[in-house]
Amino acid sequence: MFISANNISDKIIYLIEVKLIMGDKDHMDIQYVLKHFYRVPVETVMRKDIWNLPIAYVDTPIEHIFSIMTARRHVWIVEKKGSMKLKGIITEKDLMEVMIPHRVSPYMVGSYNIRSLLLGNIRTAEDIMVRKVVLAHPKDTIEDALEKMMAFRIRRLPVVDKKGNLVGELTIKTLIIQFRKILNWYRITKDERSES
Repeated sequence: MFISANNISDKIIYLIEVKLIMGDKDHMDIQYVLKHFYRVPVETVMRKDIWNLPIAYVDTPIEHIFSIMTARRHVWIVEKKGSMKLKGIITEKDLMEVMIPHRVSPYMVGSYNIRSLLLGNIRTAEDIMVRKVVLAHPKDTIEDALEKMMAFRIRRLPVVDKKGNLVGELTIKTLIIQFRKILNWYRITKDERSES
């Protein structure tokens, strides 16, 4: 049985509904581990390999952003070289919005602010980035992070320190991978404990 996991709620429901495949005993394991997983600090499971995260500066040319986005689904935007102060994010959705040709009605009254590559008003990352970024902090719990992801319908959170510097990222994919590892470890050690 294959269950599609297109968004965060589907993925969480998927984890819970695995009981349909595994049976009651395994379902109890999932519930037990999930309850404890919620309490784990974000810093324990977040990606800390800053050198491997998609990062650009506010003054990065839009062509370079396109280059990064060929391999990634998002780019974290930081203040400048040598600074990890988070300023925004660019996602595939943001790029799509500036690539679409906008048509303005000749009968429109007032001003209309169009961000468009076609009009030439997008030159750097700063011109396209989303500035209001939902944040996570290292000491937040996984439950806090999941609630933010659900509330804002996002798949990733930047993890920032008290000064607003990017120290890592937390994605739904990372959470699922880590949860599976913990669940498997729990089952292995549970079997070993029952044999003793």
